Amino acid sequence: MTRLSVILGGAIVLAATAFMLVGGYKFLTFTQALNNWGAEDTSGLQQVPLSEVLSIDLTTVDFLVFKDGPRGWYLVDDPGLHNETEIGFYGRRFLGHLTNTAPAATYCEGDTDAKIIWAVRDARETAAMAYCNVSRMDFTPLLPYAQPVSLTDKEVTEAALNALRAEIAADPSRRFVDVPRAPLPFSHVRSLRPPMLWSQDPGADAAMRAAISEAMKGAPHALHIQSDRVNYASFYPEGSTDMVYGSFIETDEGRAVLDGLYLYAPYIEVACAPANCAKLDGLDVAPIVAHWRPSAPLAAALAAPVPLPNESTGPGTSPRDPKQPNHGLLLPNPDDMADTETLIAETRAIKTRVRYIRLKDD
Repeated sequence: MTRLSVILGGAIVLAATAFMLVGGYKFLTFTQALNNWGAEDTSGLQQVPLSEVLSIDLTTVDFLVFKDGPRGWYLVDDPGLHNETEIGFYGRRFLGHLTNTAPAATYCEGDTDAKIIWAVRDARETAAMAYCNVSRMDFTPLLPYAQPVSLTDKEVTEAALNALRAEIAADPSRRFVDVPRAPLPFSHVRSLRPPMLWSQDPGADAAMRAAISEAMKGAPHALHIQSDRVNYASFYPEGSTDMVYGSFIETDEGRAVLDGLYLYAPYIEVACAPANCAKLDGLDVAPIVAHWRPSAPLAAALAAPVPLPNESTGPGTSPRDPKQPNHGLLLPNPDDMADTETLIAETRAIKTRVRYIRLKDD
């Protein structure tokens, strides 16, 4: 065996040993991190003035509400005294460092152990910071000045909200964290689905607005139209140099693209008083939107649907449901496009999200 081979062999052994040691250390570190997952450890956080955490002068707000992880919610009634109070604060996340952007509140659905703090002024949240990880903020310096509270977060009708305003105004143990400053102009809403459209000529929204206004016969109302394009796919079919582009639909053979055809599923909400919402009964906008439903391009596209090569787009929802606004993946079928009925939902009460706190007795 030559000296060179011995040296090379030794180097390989040393490299392998080093790799095993480093790998073992990383494995142990990873295992320890898994074991400590969810455990609160704020010992390494930098200390930052509370006004800097919330980016607001605390003398300008009425009170603070914070969630100290699993310990629950607390109220600080004298925020102006804590402008310079320092708390442990993680600061910018990794993406924030990359983009040089300030920290922003991040909430996690259903995460009961989050850390959250709100600054409230005039019964509205005016500044906030939140982390899903309980180790990202340390509210220990605030606890001596805080009172335990319970938080209620729910959606209520306008009638229930008016009653709640009076109740909370008369109860010193409760106060709003977030509530609209004034009653809504209308207490109810009615939604409808006109027939689907596929012409890109302008003017469809204006025509539908005019039809709604005529049906309301001068009654006060507010109108909102969503007419988003339904799905969209563009791809080169296998063995072809011509790109297919258009909306995709559900057929008996699977999902397919209607080449060159863009589908629209209008969704209309009319806010009104219940008696006025009833004026929409029997409304038919099919004649009004017939111009935006030309038969020739639809027939041509339906005659030669192009199979969608990748169907991993998840389950779709109906674009004809008058109770549901456009969201997620809308998947029409040929019957949906042939349907000329104006589908109208029942009048329903508008609900508003409110949050309020109550002092705990203990």
